[in-house]
Amino acid sequence: MKFSDSLKYFGILIIATFLTFFFHEMSHWIAYELLGYEAGFTLNGASVKDSAIQLPKLHRMITSAAGPLFTIIQAIIVYLILKKNKNIFLYPFLFLPFIMRLGAAWANRFQPNDEGRISLDLGLNLYFISSIVVLLLFFLVAKISKKNKISILFNSITFIISILLLFALVFIDSKYKIRFV
Repeated sequence: MKFSDSLKYFGILIIATFLTFFFHEMSHWIAYELLGYEAGFTLNGASVKDSAIQLPKLHRMITSAAGPLFTIIQAIIVYLILKKNKNIFLYPFLFLPFIMRLGAAWANRFQPNDEGRISLDLGLNLYFISSIVVLLLFFLVAKISKKNKISILFNSITFIISILLLFALVFIDSKYKIRFV
């Protein structure tokens, strides 16, 4: 890959990270609002504005599932596009959902997040649904990598950069809590 293409790819990775997180959290927010709650969201979180409100179990599960469902749909749509049209510059929009949910699965050990909360609400192991989601997204990444001949080296570099971008986004969100709504 030429240097200018590498810079373009890096820029797209940054955009893909921001948009993947933004629409994931916005999906949580939409679910809250559709269920009748006044809610808001940041780059890495969505919640009802009144923290005293205790959501019923079903509402908790719906609002928890909304973000991952959008992220999975994003990955499937981009996978289908990449299956027909080999475009390396769209690849970050498939890769980032995998990295995002992998990071979320790992973060369950500190505090249950979307898939972890749903697993616990269903009486399952904390990591059960996270594992299924991560494996599905990994399968899509691996299948497109094989079909489009994306090398292990390229994927490794994309992985490292994506993890750094994920940590940067989480850090920025925790430090500045920029609310979109």
